[in-house]
Amino acid sequence: MFIHRNVGLAVALLAAGLLVSAAAPATASSHIAAAAATEPASLADAQKASSANAAQLGDAATIVCQINADRKARYELPVFVHGVLSQAAADLGNRYANGTFSDTLFDEIYSRTLAPLGGSVYASYKILGSFSSDLQYVRAVEQAIYSSLFARNLQAIGVFQNAGVYTLVLATGLAATPASVDACPASPVHPYYPPGSGNSSNVMNGIDLPSFLCSLNDKRSAASSSAYAVHRALENEALQQAKQMVSLGHYTVDGPRKVDQSIYDQNVAVKKLYWFAGDRYANARSLVELLMASYADTVLDPSYSVIGVAQLNGFWSLIMAELYSSVSVRFACPLSIDEVTFVS
Repeated sequence: MFIHRNVGLAVALLAAGLLVSAAAPATASSHIAAAAATEPASLADAQKASSANAAQLGDAATIVCQINADRKARYELPVFVHGVLSQAAADLGNRYANGTFSDTLFDEIYSRTLAPLGGSVYASYKILGSFSSDLQYVRAVEQAIYSSLFARNLQAIGVFQNAGVYTLVLATGLAATPASVDACPASPVHPYYPPGSGNSSNVMNGIDLPSFLCSLNDKRSAASSSAYAVHRALENEALQQAKQMVSLGHYTVDGPRKVDQSIYDQNVAVKKLYWFAGDRYANARSLVELLMASYADTVLDPSYSVIGVAQLNGFWSLIMAELYSSVSVRFACPLSIDEVTFVS
């Protein structure tokens, strides 16, 4: 489920249909909200079609199910999708896509996030492309790294896809594993994160912030829009919105605590705001895909330069803003919190 809110316009997309509500500010004419409300059928249809297309490639469930079926045919145990390996795959894949990949990148990622997963962890990766389906990719990667994918001691994988190019990270020797492994999990996959995993240092307000920014800014770059920085006031307000939704028991962009009023009360100088909210949060990358499937034009709008994002118990909030001043971003695809550009 998914909602967005623009100042003066609220649109809620519900499982049972489309509910449109409008609350125009004093400076806006009411026909603007009314005009937006005349497009519910086309908007809902577009969201369904876009979501279906987005799910065709890079579905971790499809990939791990097929790999495990092929491992079973060879009398090998199933592997699981590991959150830290998935993040490593996303880091590698995004750097490969934006031209900043280097021969030492995997060594850096391994030392920082993979080595802490166990005293005898061995990890490797493979980047292959391009493919028109997940199953086509699985067949190709099984041929390319047969001995690695069907190794008896293989425990987990992480996978990332961008424009038909797939990045796979594999690992053995993990100190912590799930109590049981579902050989064919439902989509979307909820990756396994061990207690105290290297991923925790990158999590802010319930979201792996570097992963989210890397995925989102990659989409922005492809659209010739500048990278987002994180605005501390927006980040804090997004967390308050997530807390409010948990308290209310449902997602909303129009709860008792108003996003616009809260931001303006803090004397934050913004030209305009746009915010989204929803539930059923899975991971940072899937949230980016959901936003792109439903509101790509808004998310890629070059006038917006800063964001704040948070999730709590599955309820998530994203706030975007256009500032009066320009923002310079150090790393469009940060590998850690330390590389995230924060402004206030």
